Parts: sequence; structure tokens; C-alpha cells
Amino acid sequence: MKDFLLYASVVILFLVCLLVVLIILMQRPSANAGMGSALGGGAAESVFGGESANVLSKLTTTLTVLLFLLSFGLYLGFVGRASKTTSALTPATTAATPAAPAKVDPAAKAPATAPASAPTPAAPSSLATPAAPVTPAAKSPVTPAAPAAPVPAK
Repeated sequence: MKDFLLYASVVILFLVCLLVVLIILMQRPSANAGMGSALGGGAAESVFGGESANVLSKLTTTLTVLLFLLSFGLYLGFVGRASKTTSALTPATTAATPAAPAKVDPAAKAPATAPASAPTPAAPSSLATPAAPVTPAAKSPVTPAAPAAPVPAK
């Protein structure tokens, strides 16, 4: 619907531009000069009466203000429309969402931890990456390992 309003406003702007040009051409700066005489002589005076200069100047002012307001409104409309669409040349920005904490199955084995004597360096928080979600493995029957055979002595 917004696109229809924008393009309908473009058509209205075009019509206002044509009217402004015609109104300006109808005006005469002096009695026998100007494009108004070429467009039919006293056509404006016969349509608007003896005070055609006042009517044409008021109409010129009104249409010019309308022209500038429509132009500015269309500028804002098309800029707002362009900022919502993404271009193929600009990378899409996505907000980084923190990973949801994974639910750990208490029956699953915990990973082996490093010995307490070896300190682990902490990564800076700006470089830390979120951990991948942990999915519990399917329970498989555990077979006990065969005892190692003793090594014969020499």
C-alpha cells in the first residue's frame, strides 16, 4: 500500500510541475511582453477577470509551496523505503543472539577436566565465542573392557 501511495504522489508531483510551468508562462511582466501573449494574448484576463495578475501570483505561490512539500515528502518516503530493503552489495546485519544454555542430561558422562595443578588461561570476553549446544548421546550398552594381559617379564 505504501508503494502505491508513493507512486501516486509521484504522478501528482508531475501534474503540479506542469501546472506551475503553465501558470508561470501565462503571467506577463508588462502589457505586451511575456509568453502569456504568445499563449493567446489576454486568455488569463478573460478567464480570471481584470485582476488576473493577483490570481496568477497567488496560484503560483500556492503551487510552488505544494511542489516543494511533495518533493520533500517523496524524498523521505523513498529514503525510508530504501533503508528497509537490503541490497546484494551490502552485507545484511544480524543481531548476535546469545546461545541458550544447553540442558545437560544428568545421566550423561561429564567431560574429563584438566588437572587442578595446570591453570587454564581465561579468554578475553570480547573474543569469547558461544559454546555449541550439547546434545545428549543416545544411551548404548556399555561393555566392560577386557583386562589387560600382563606383560611377561624377561
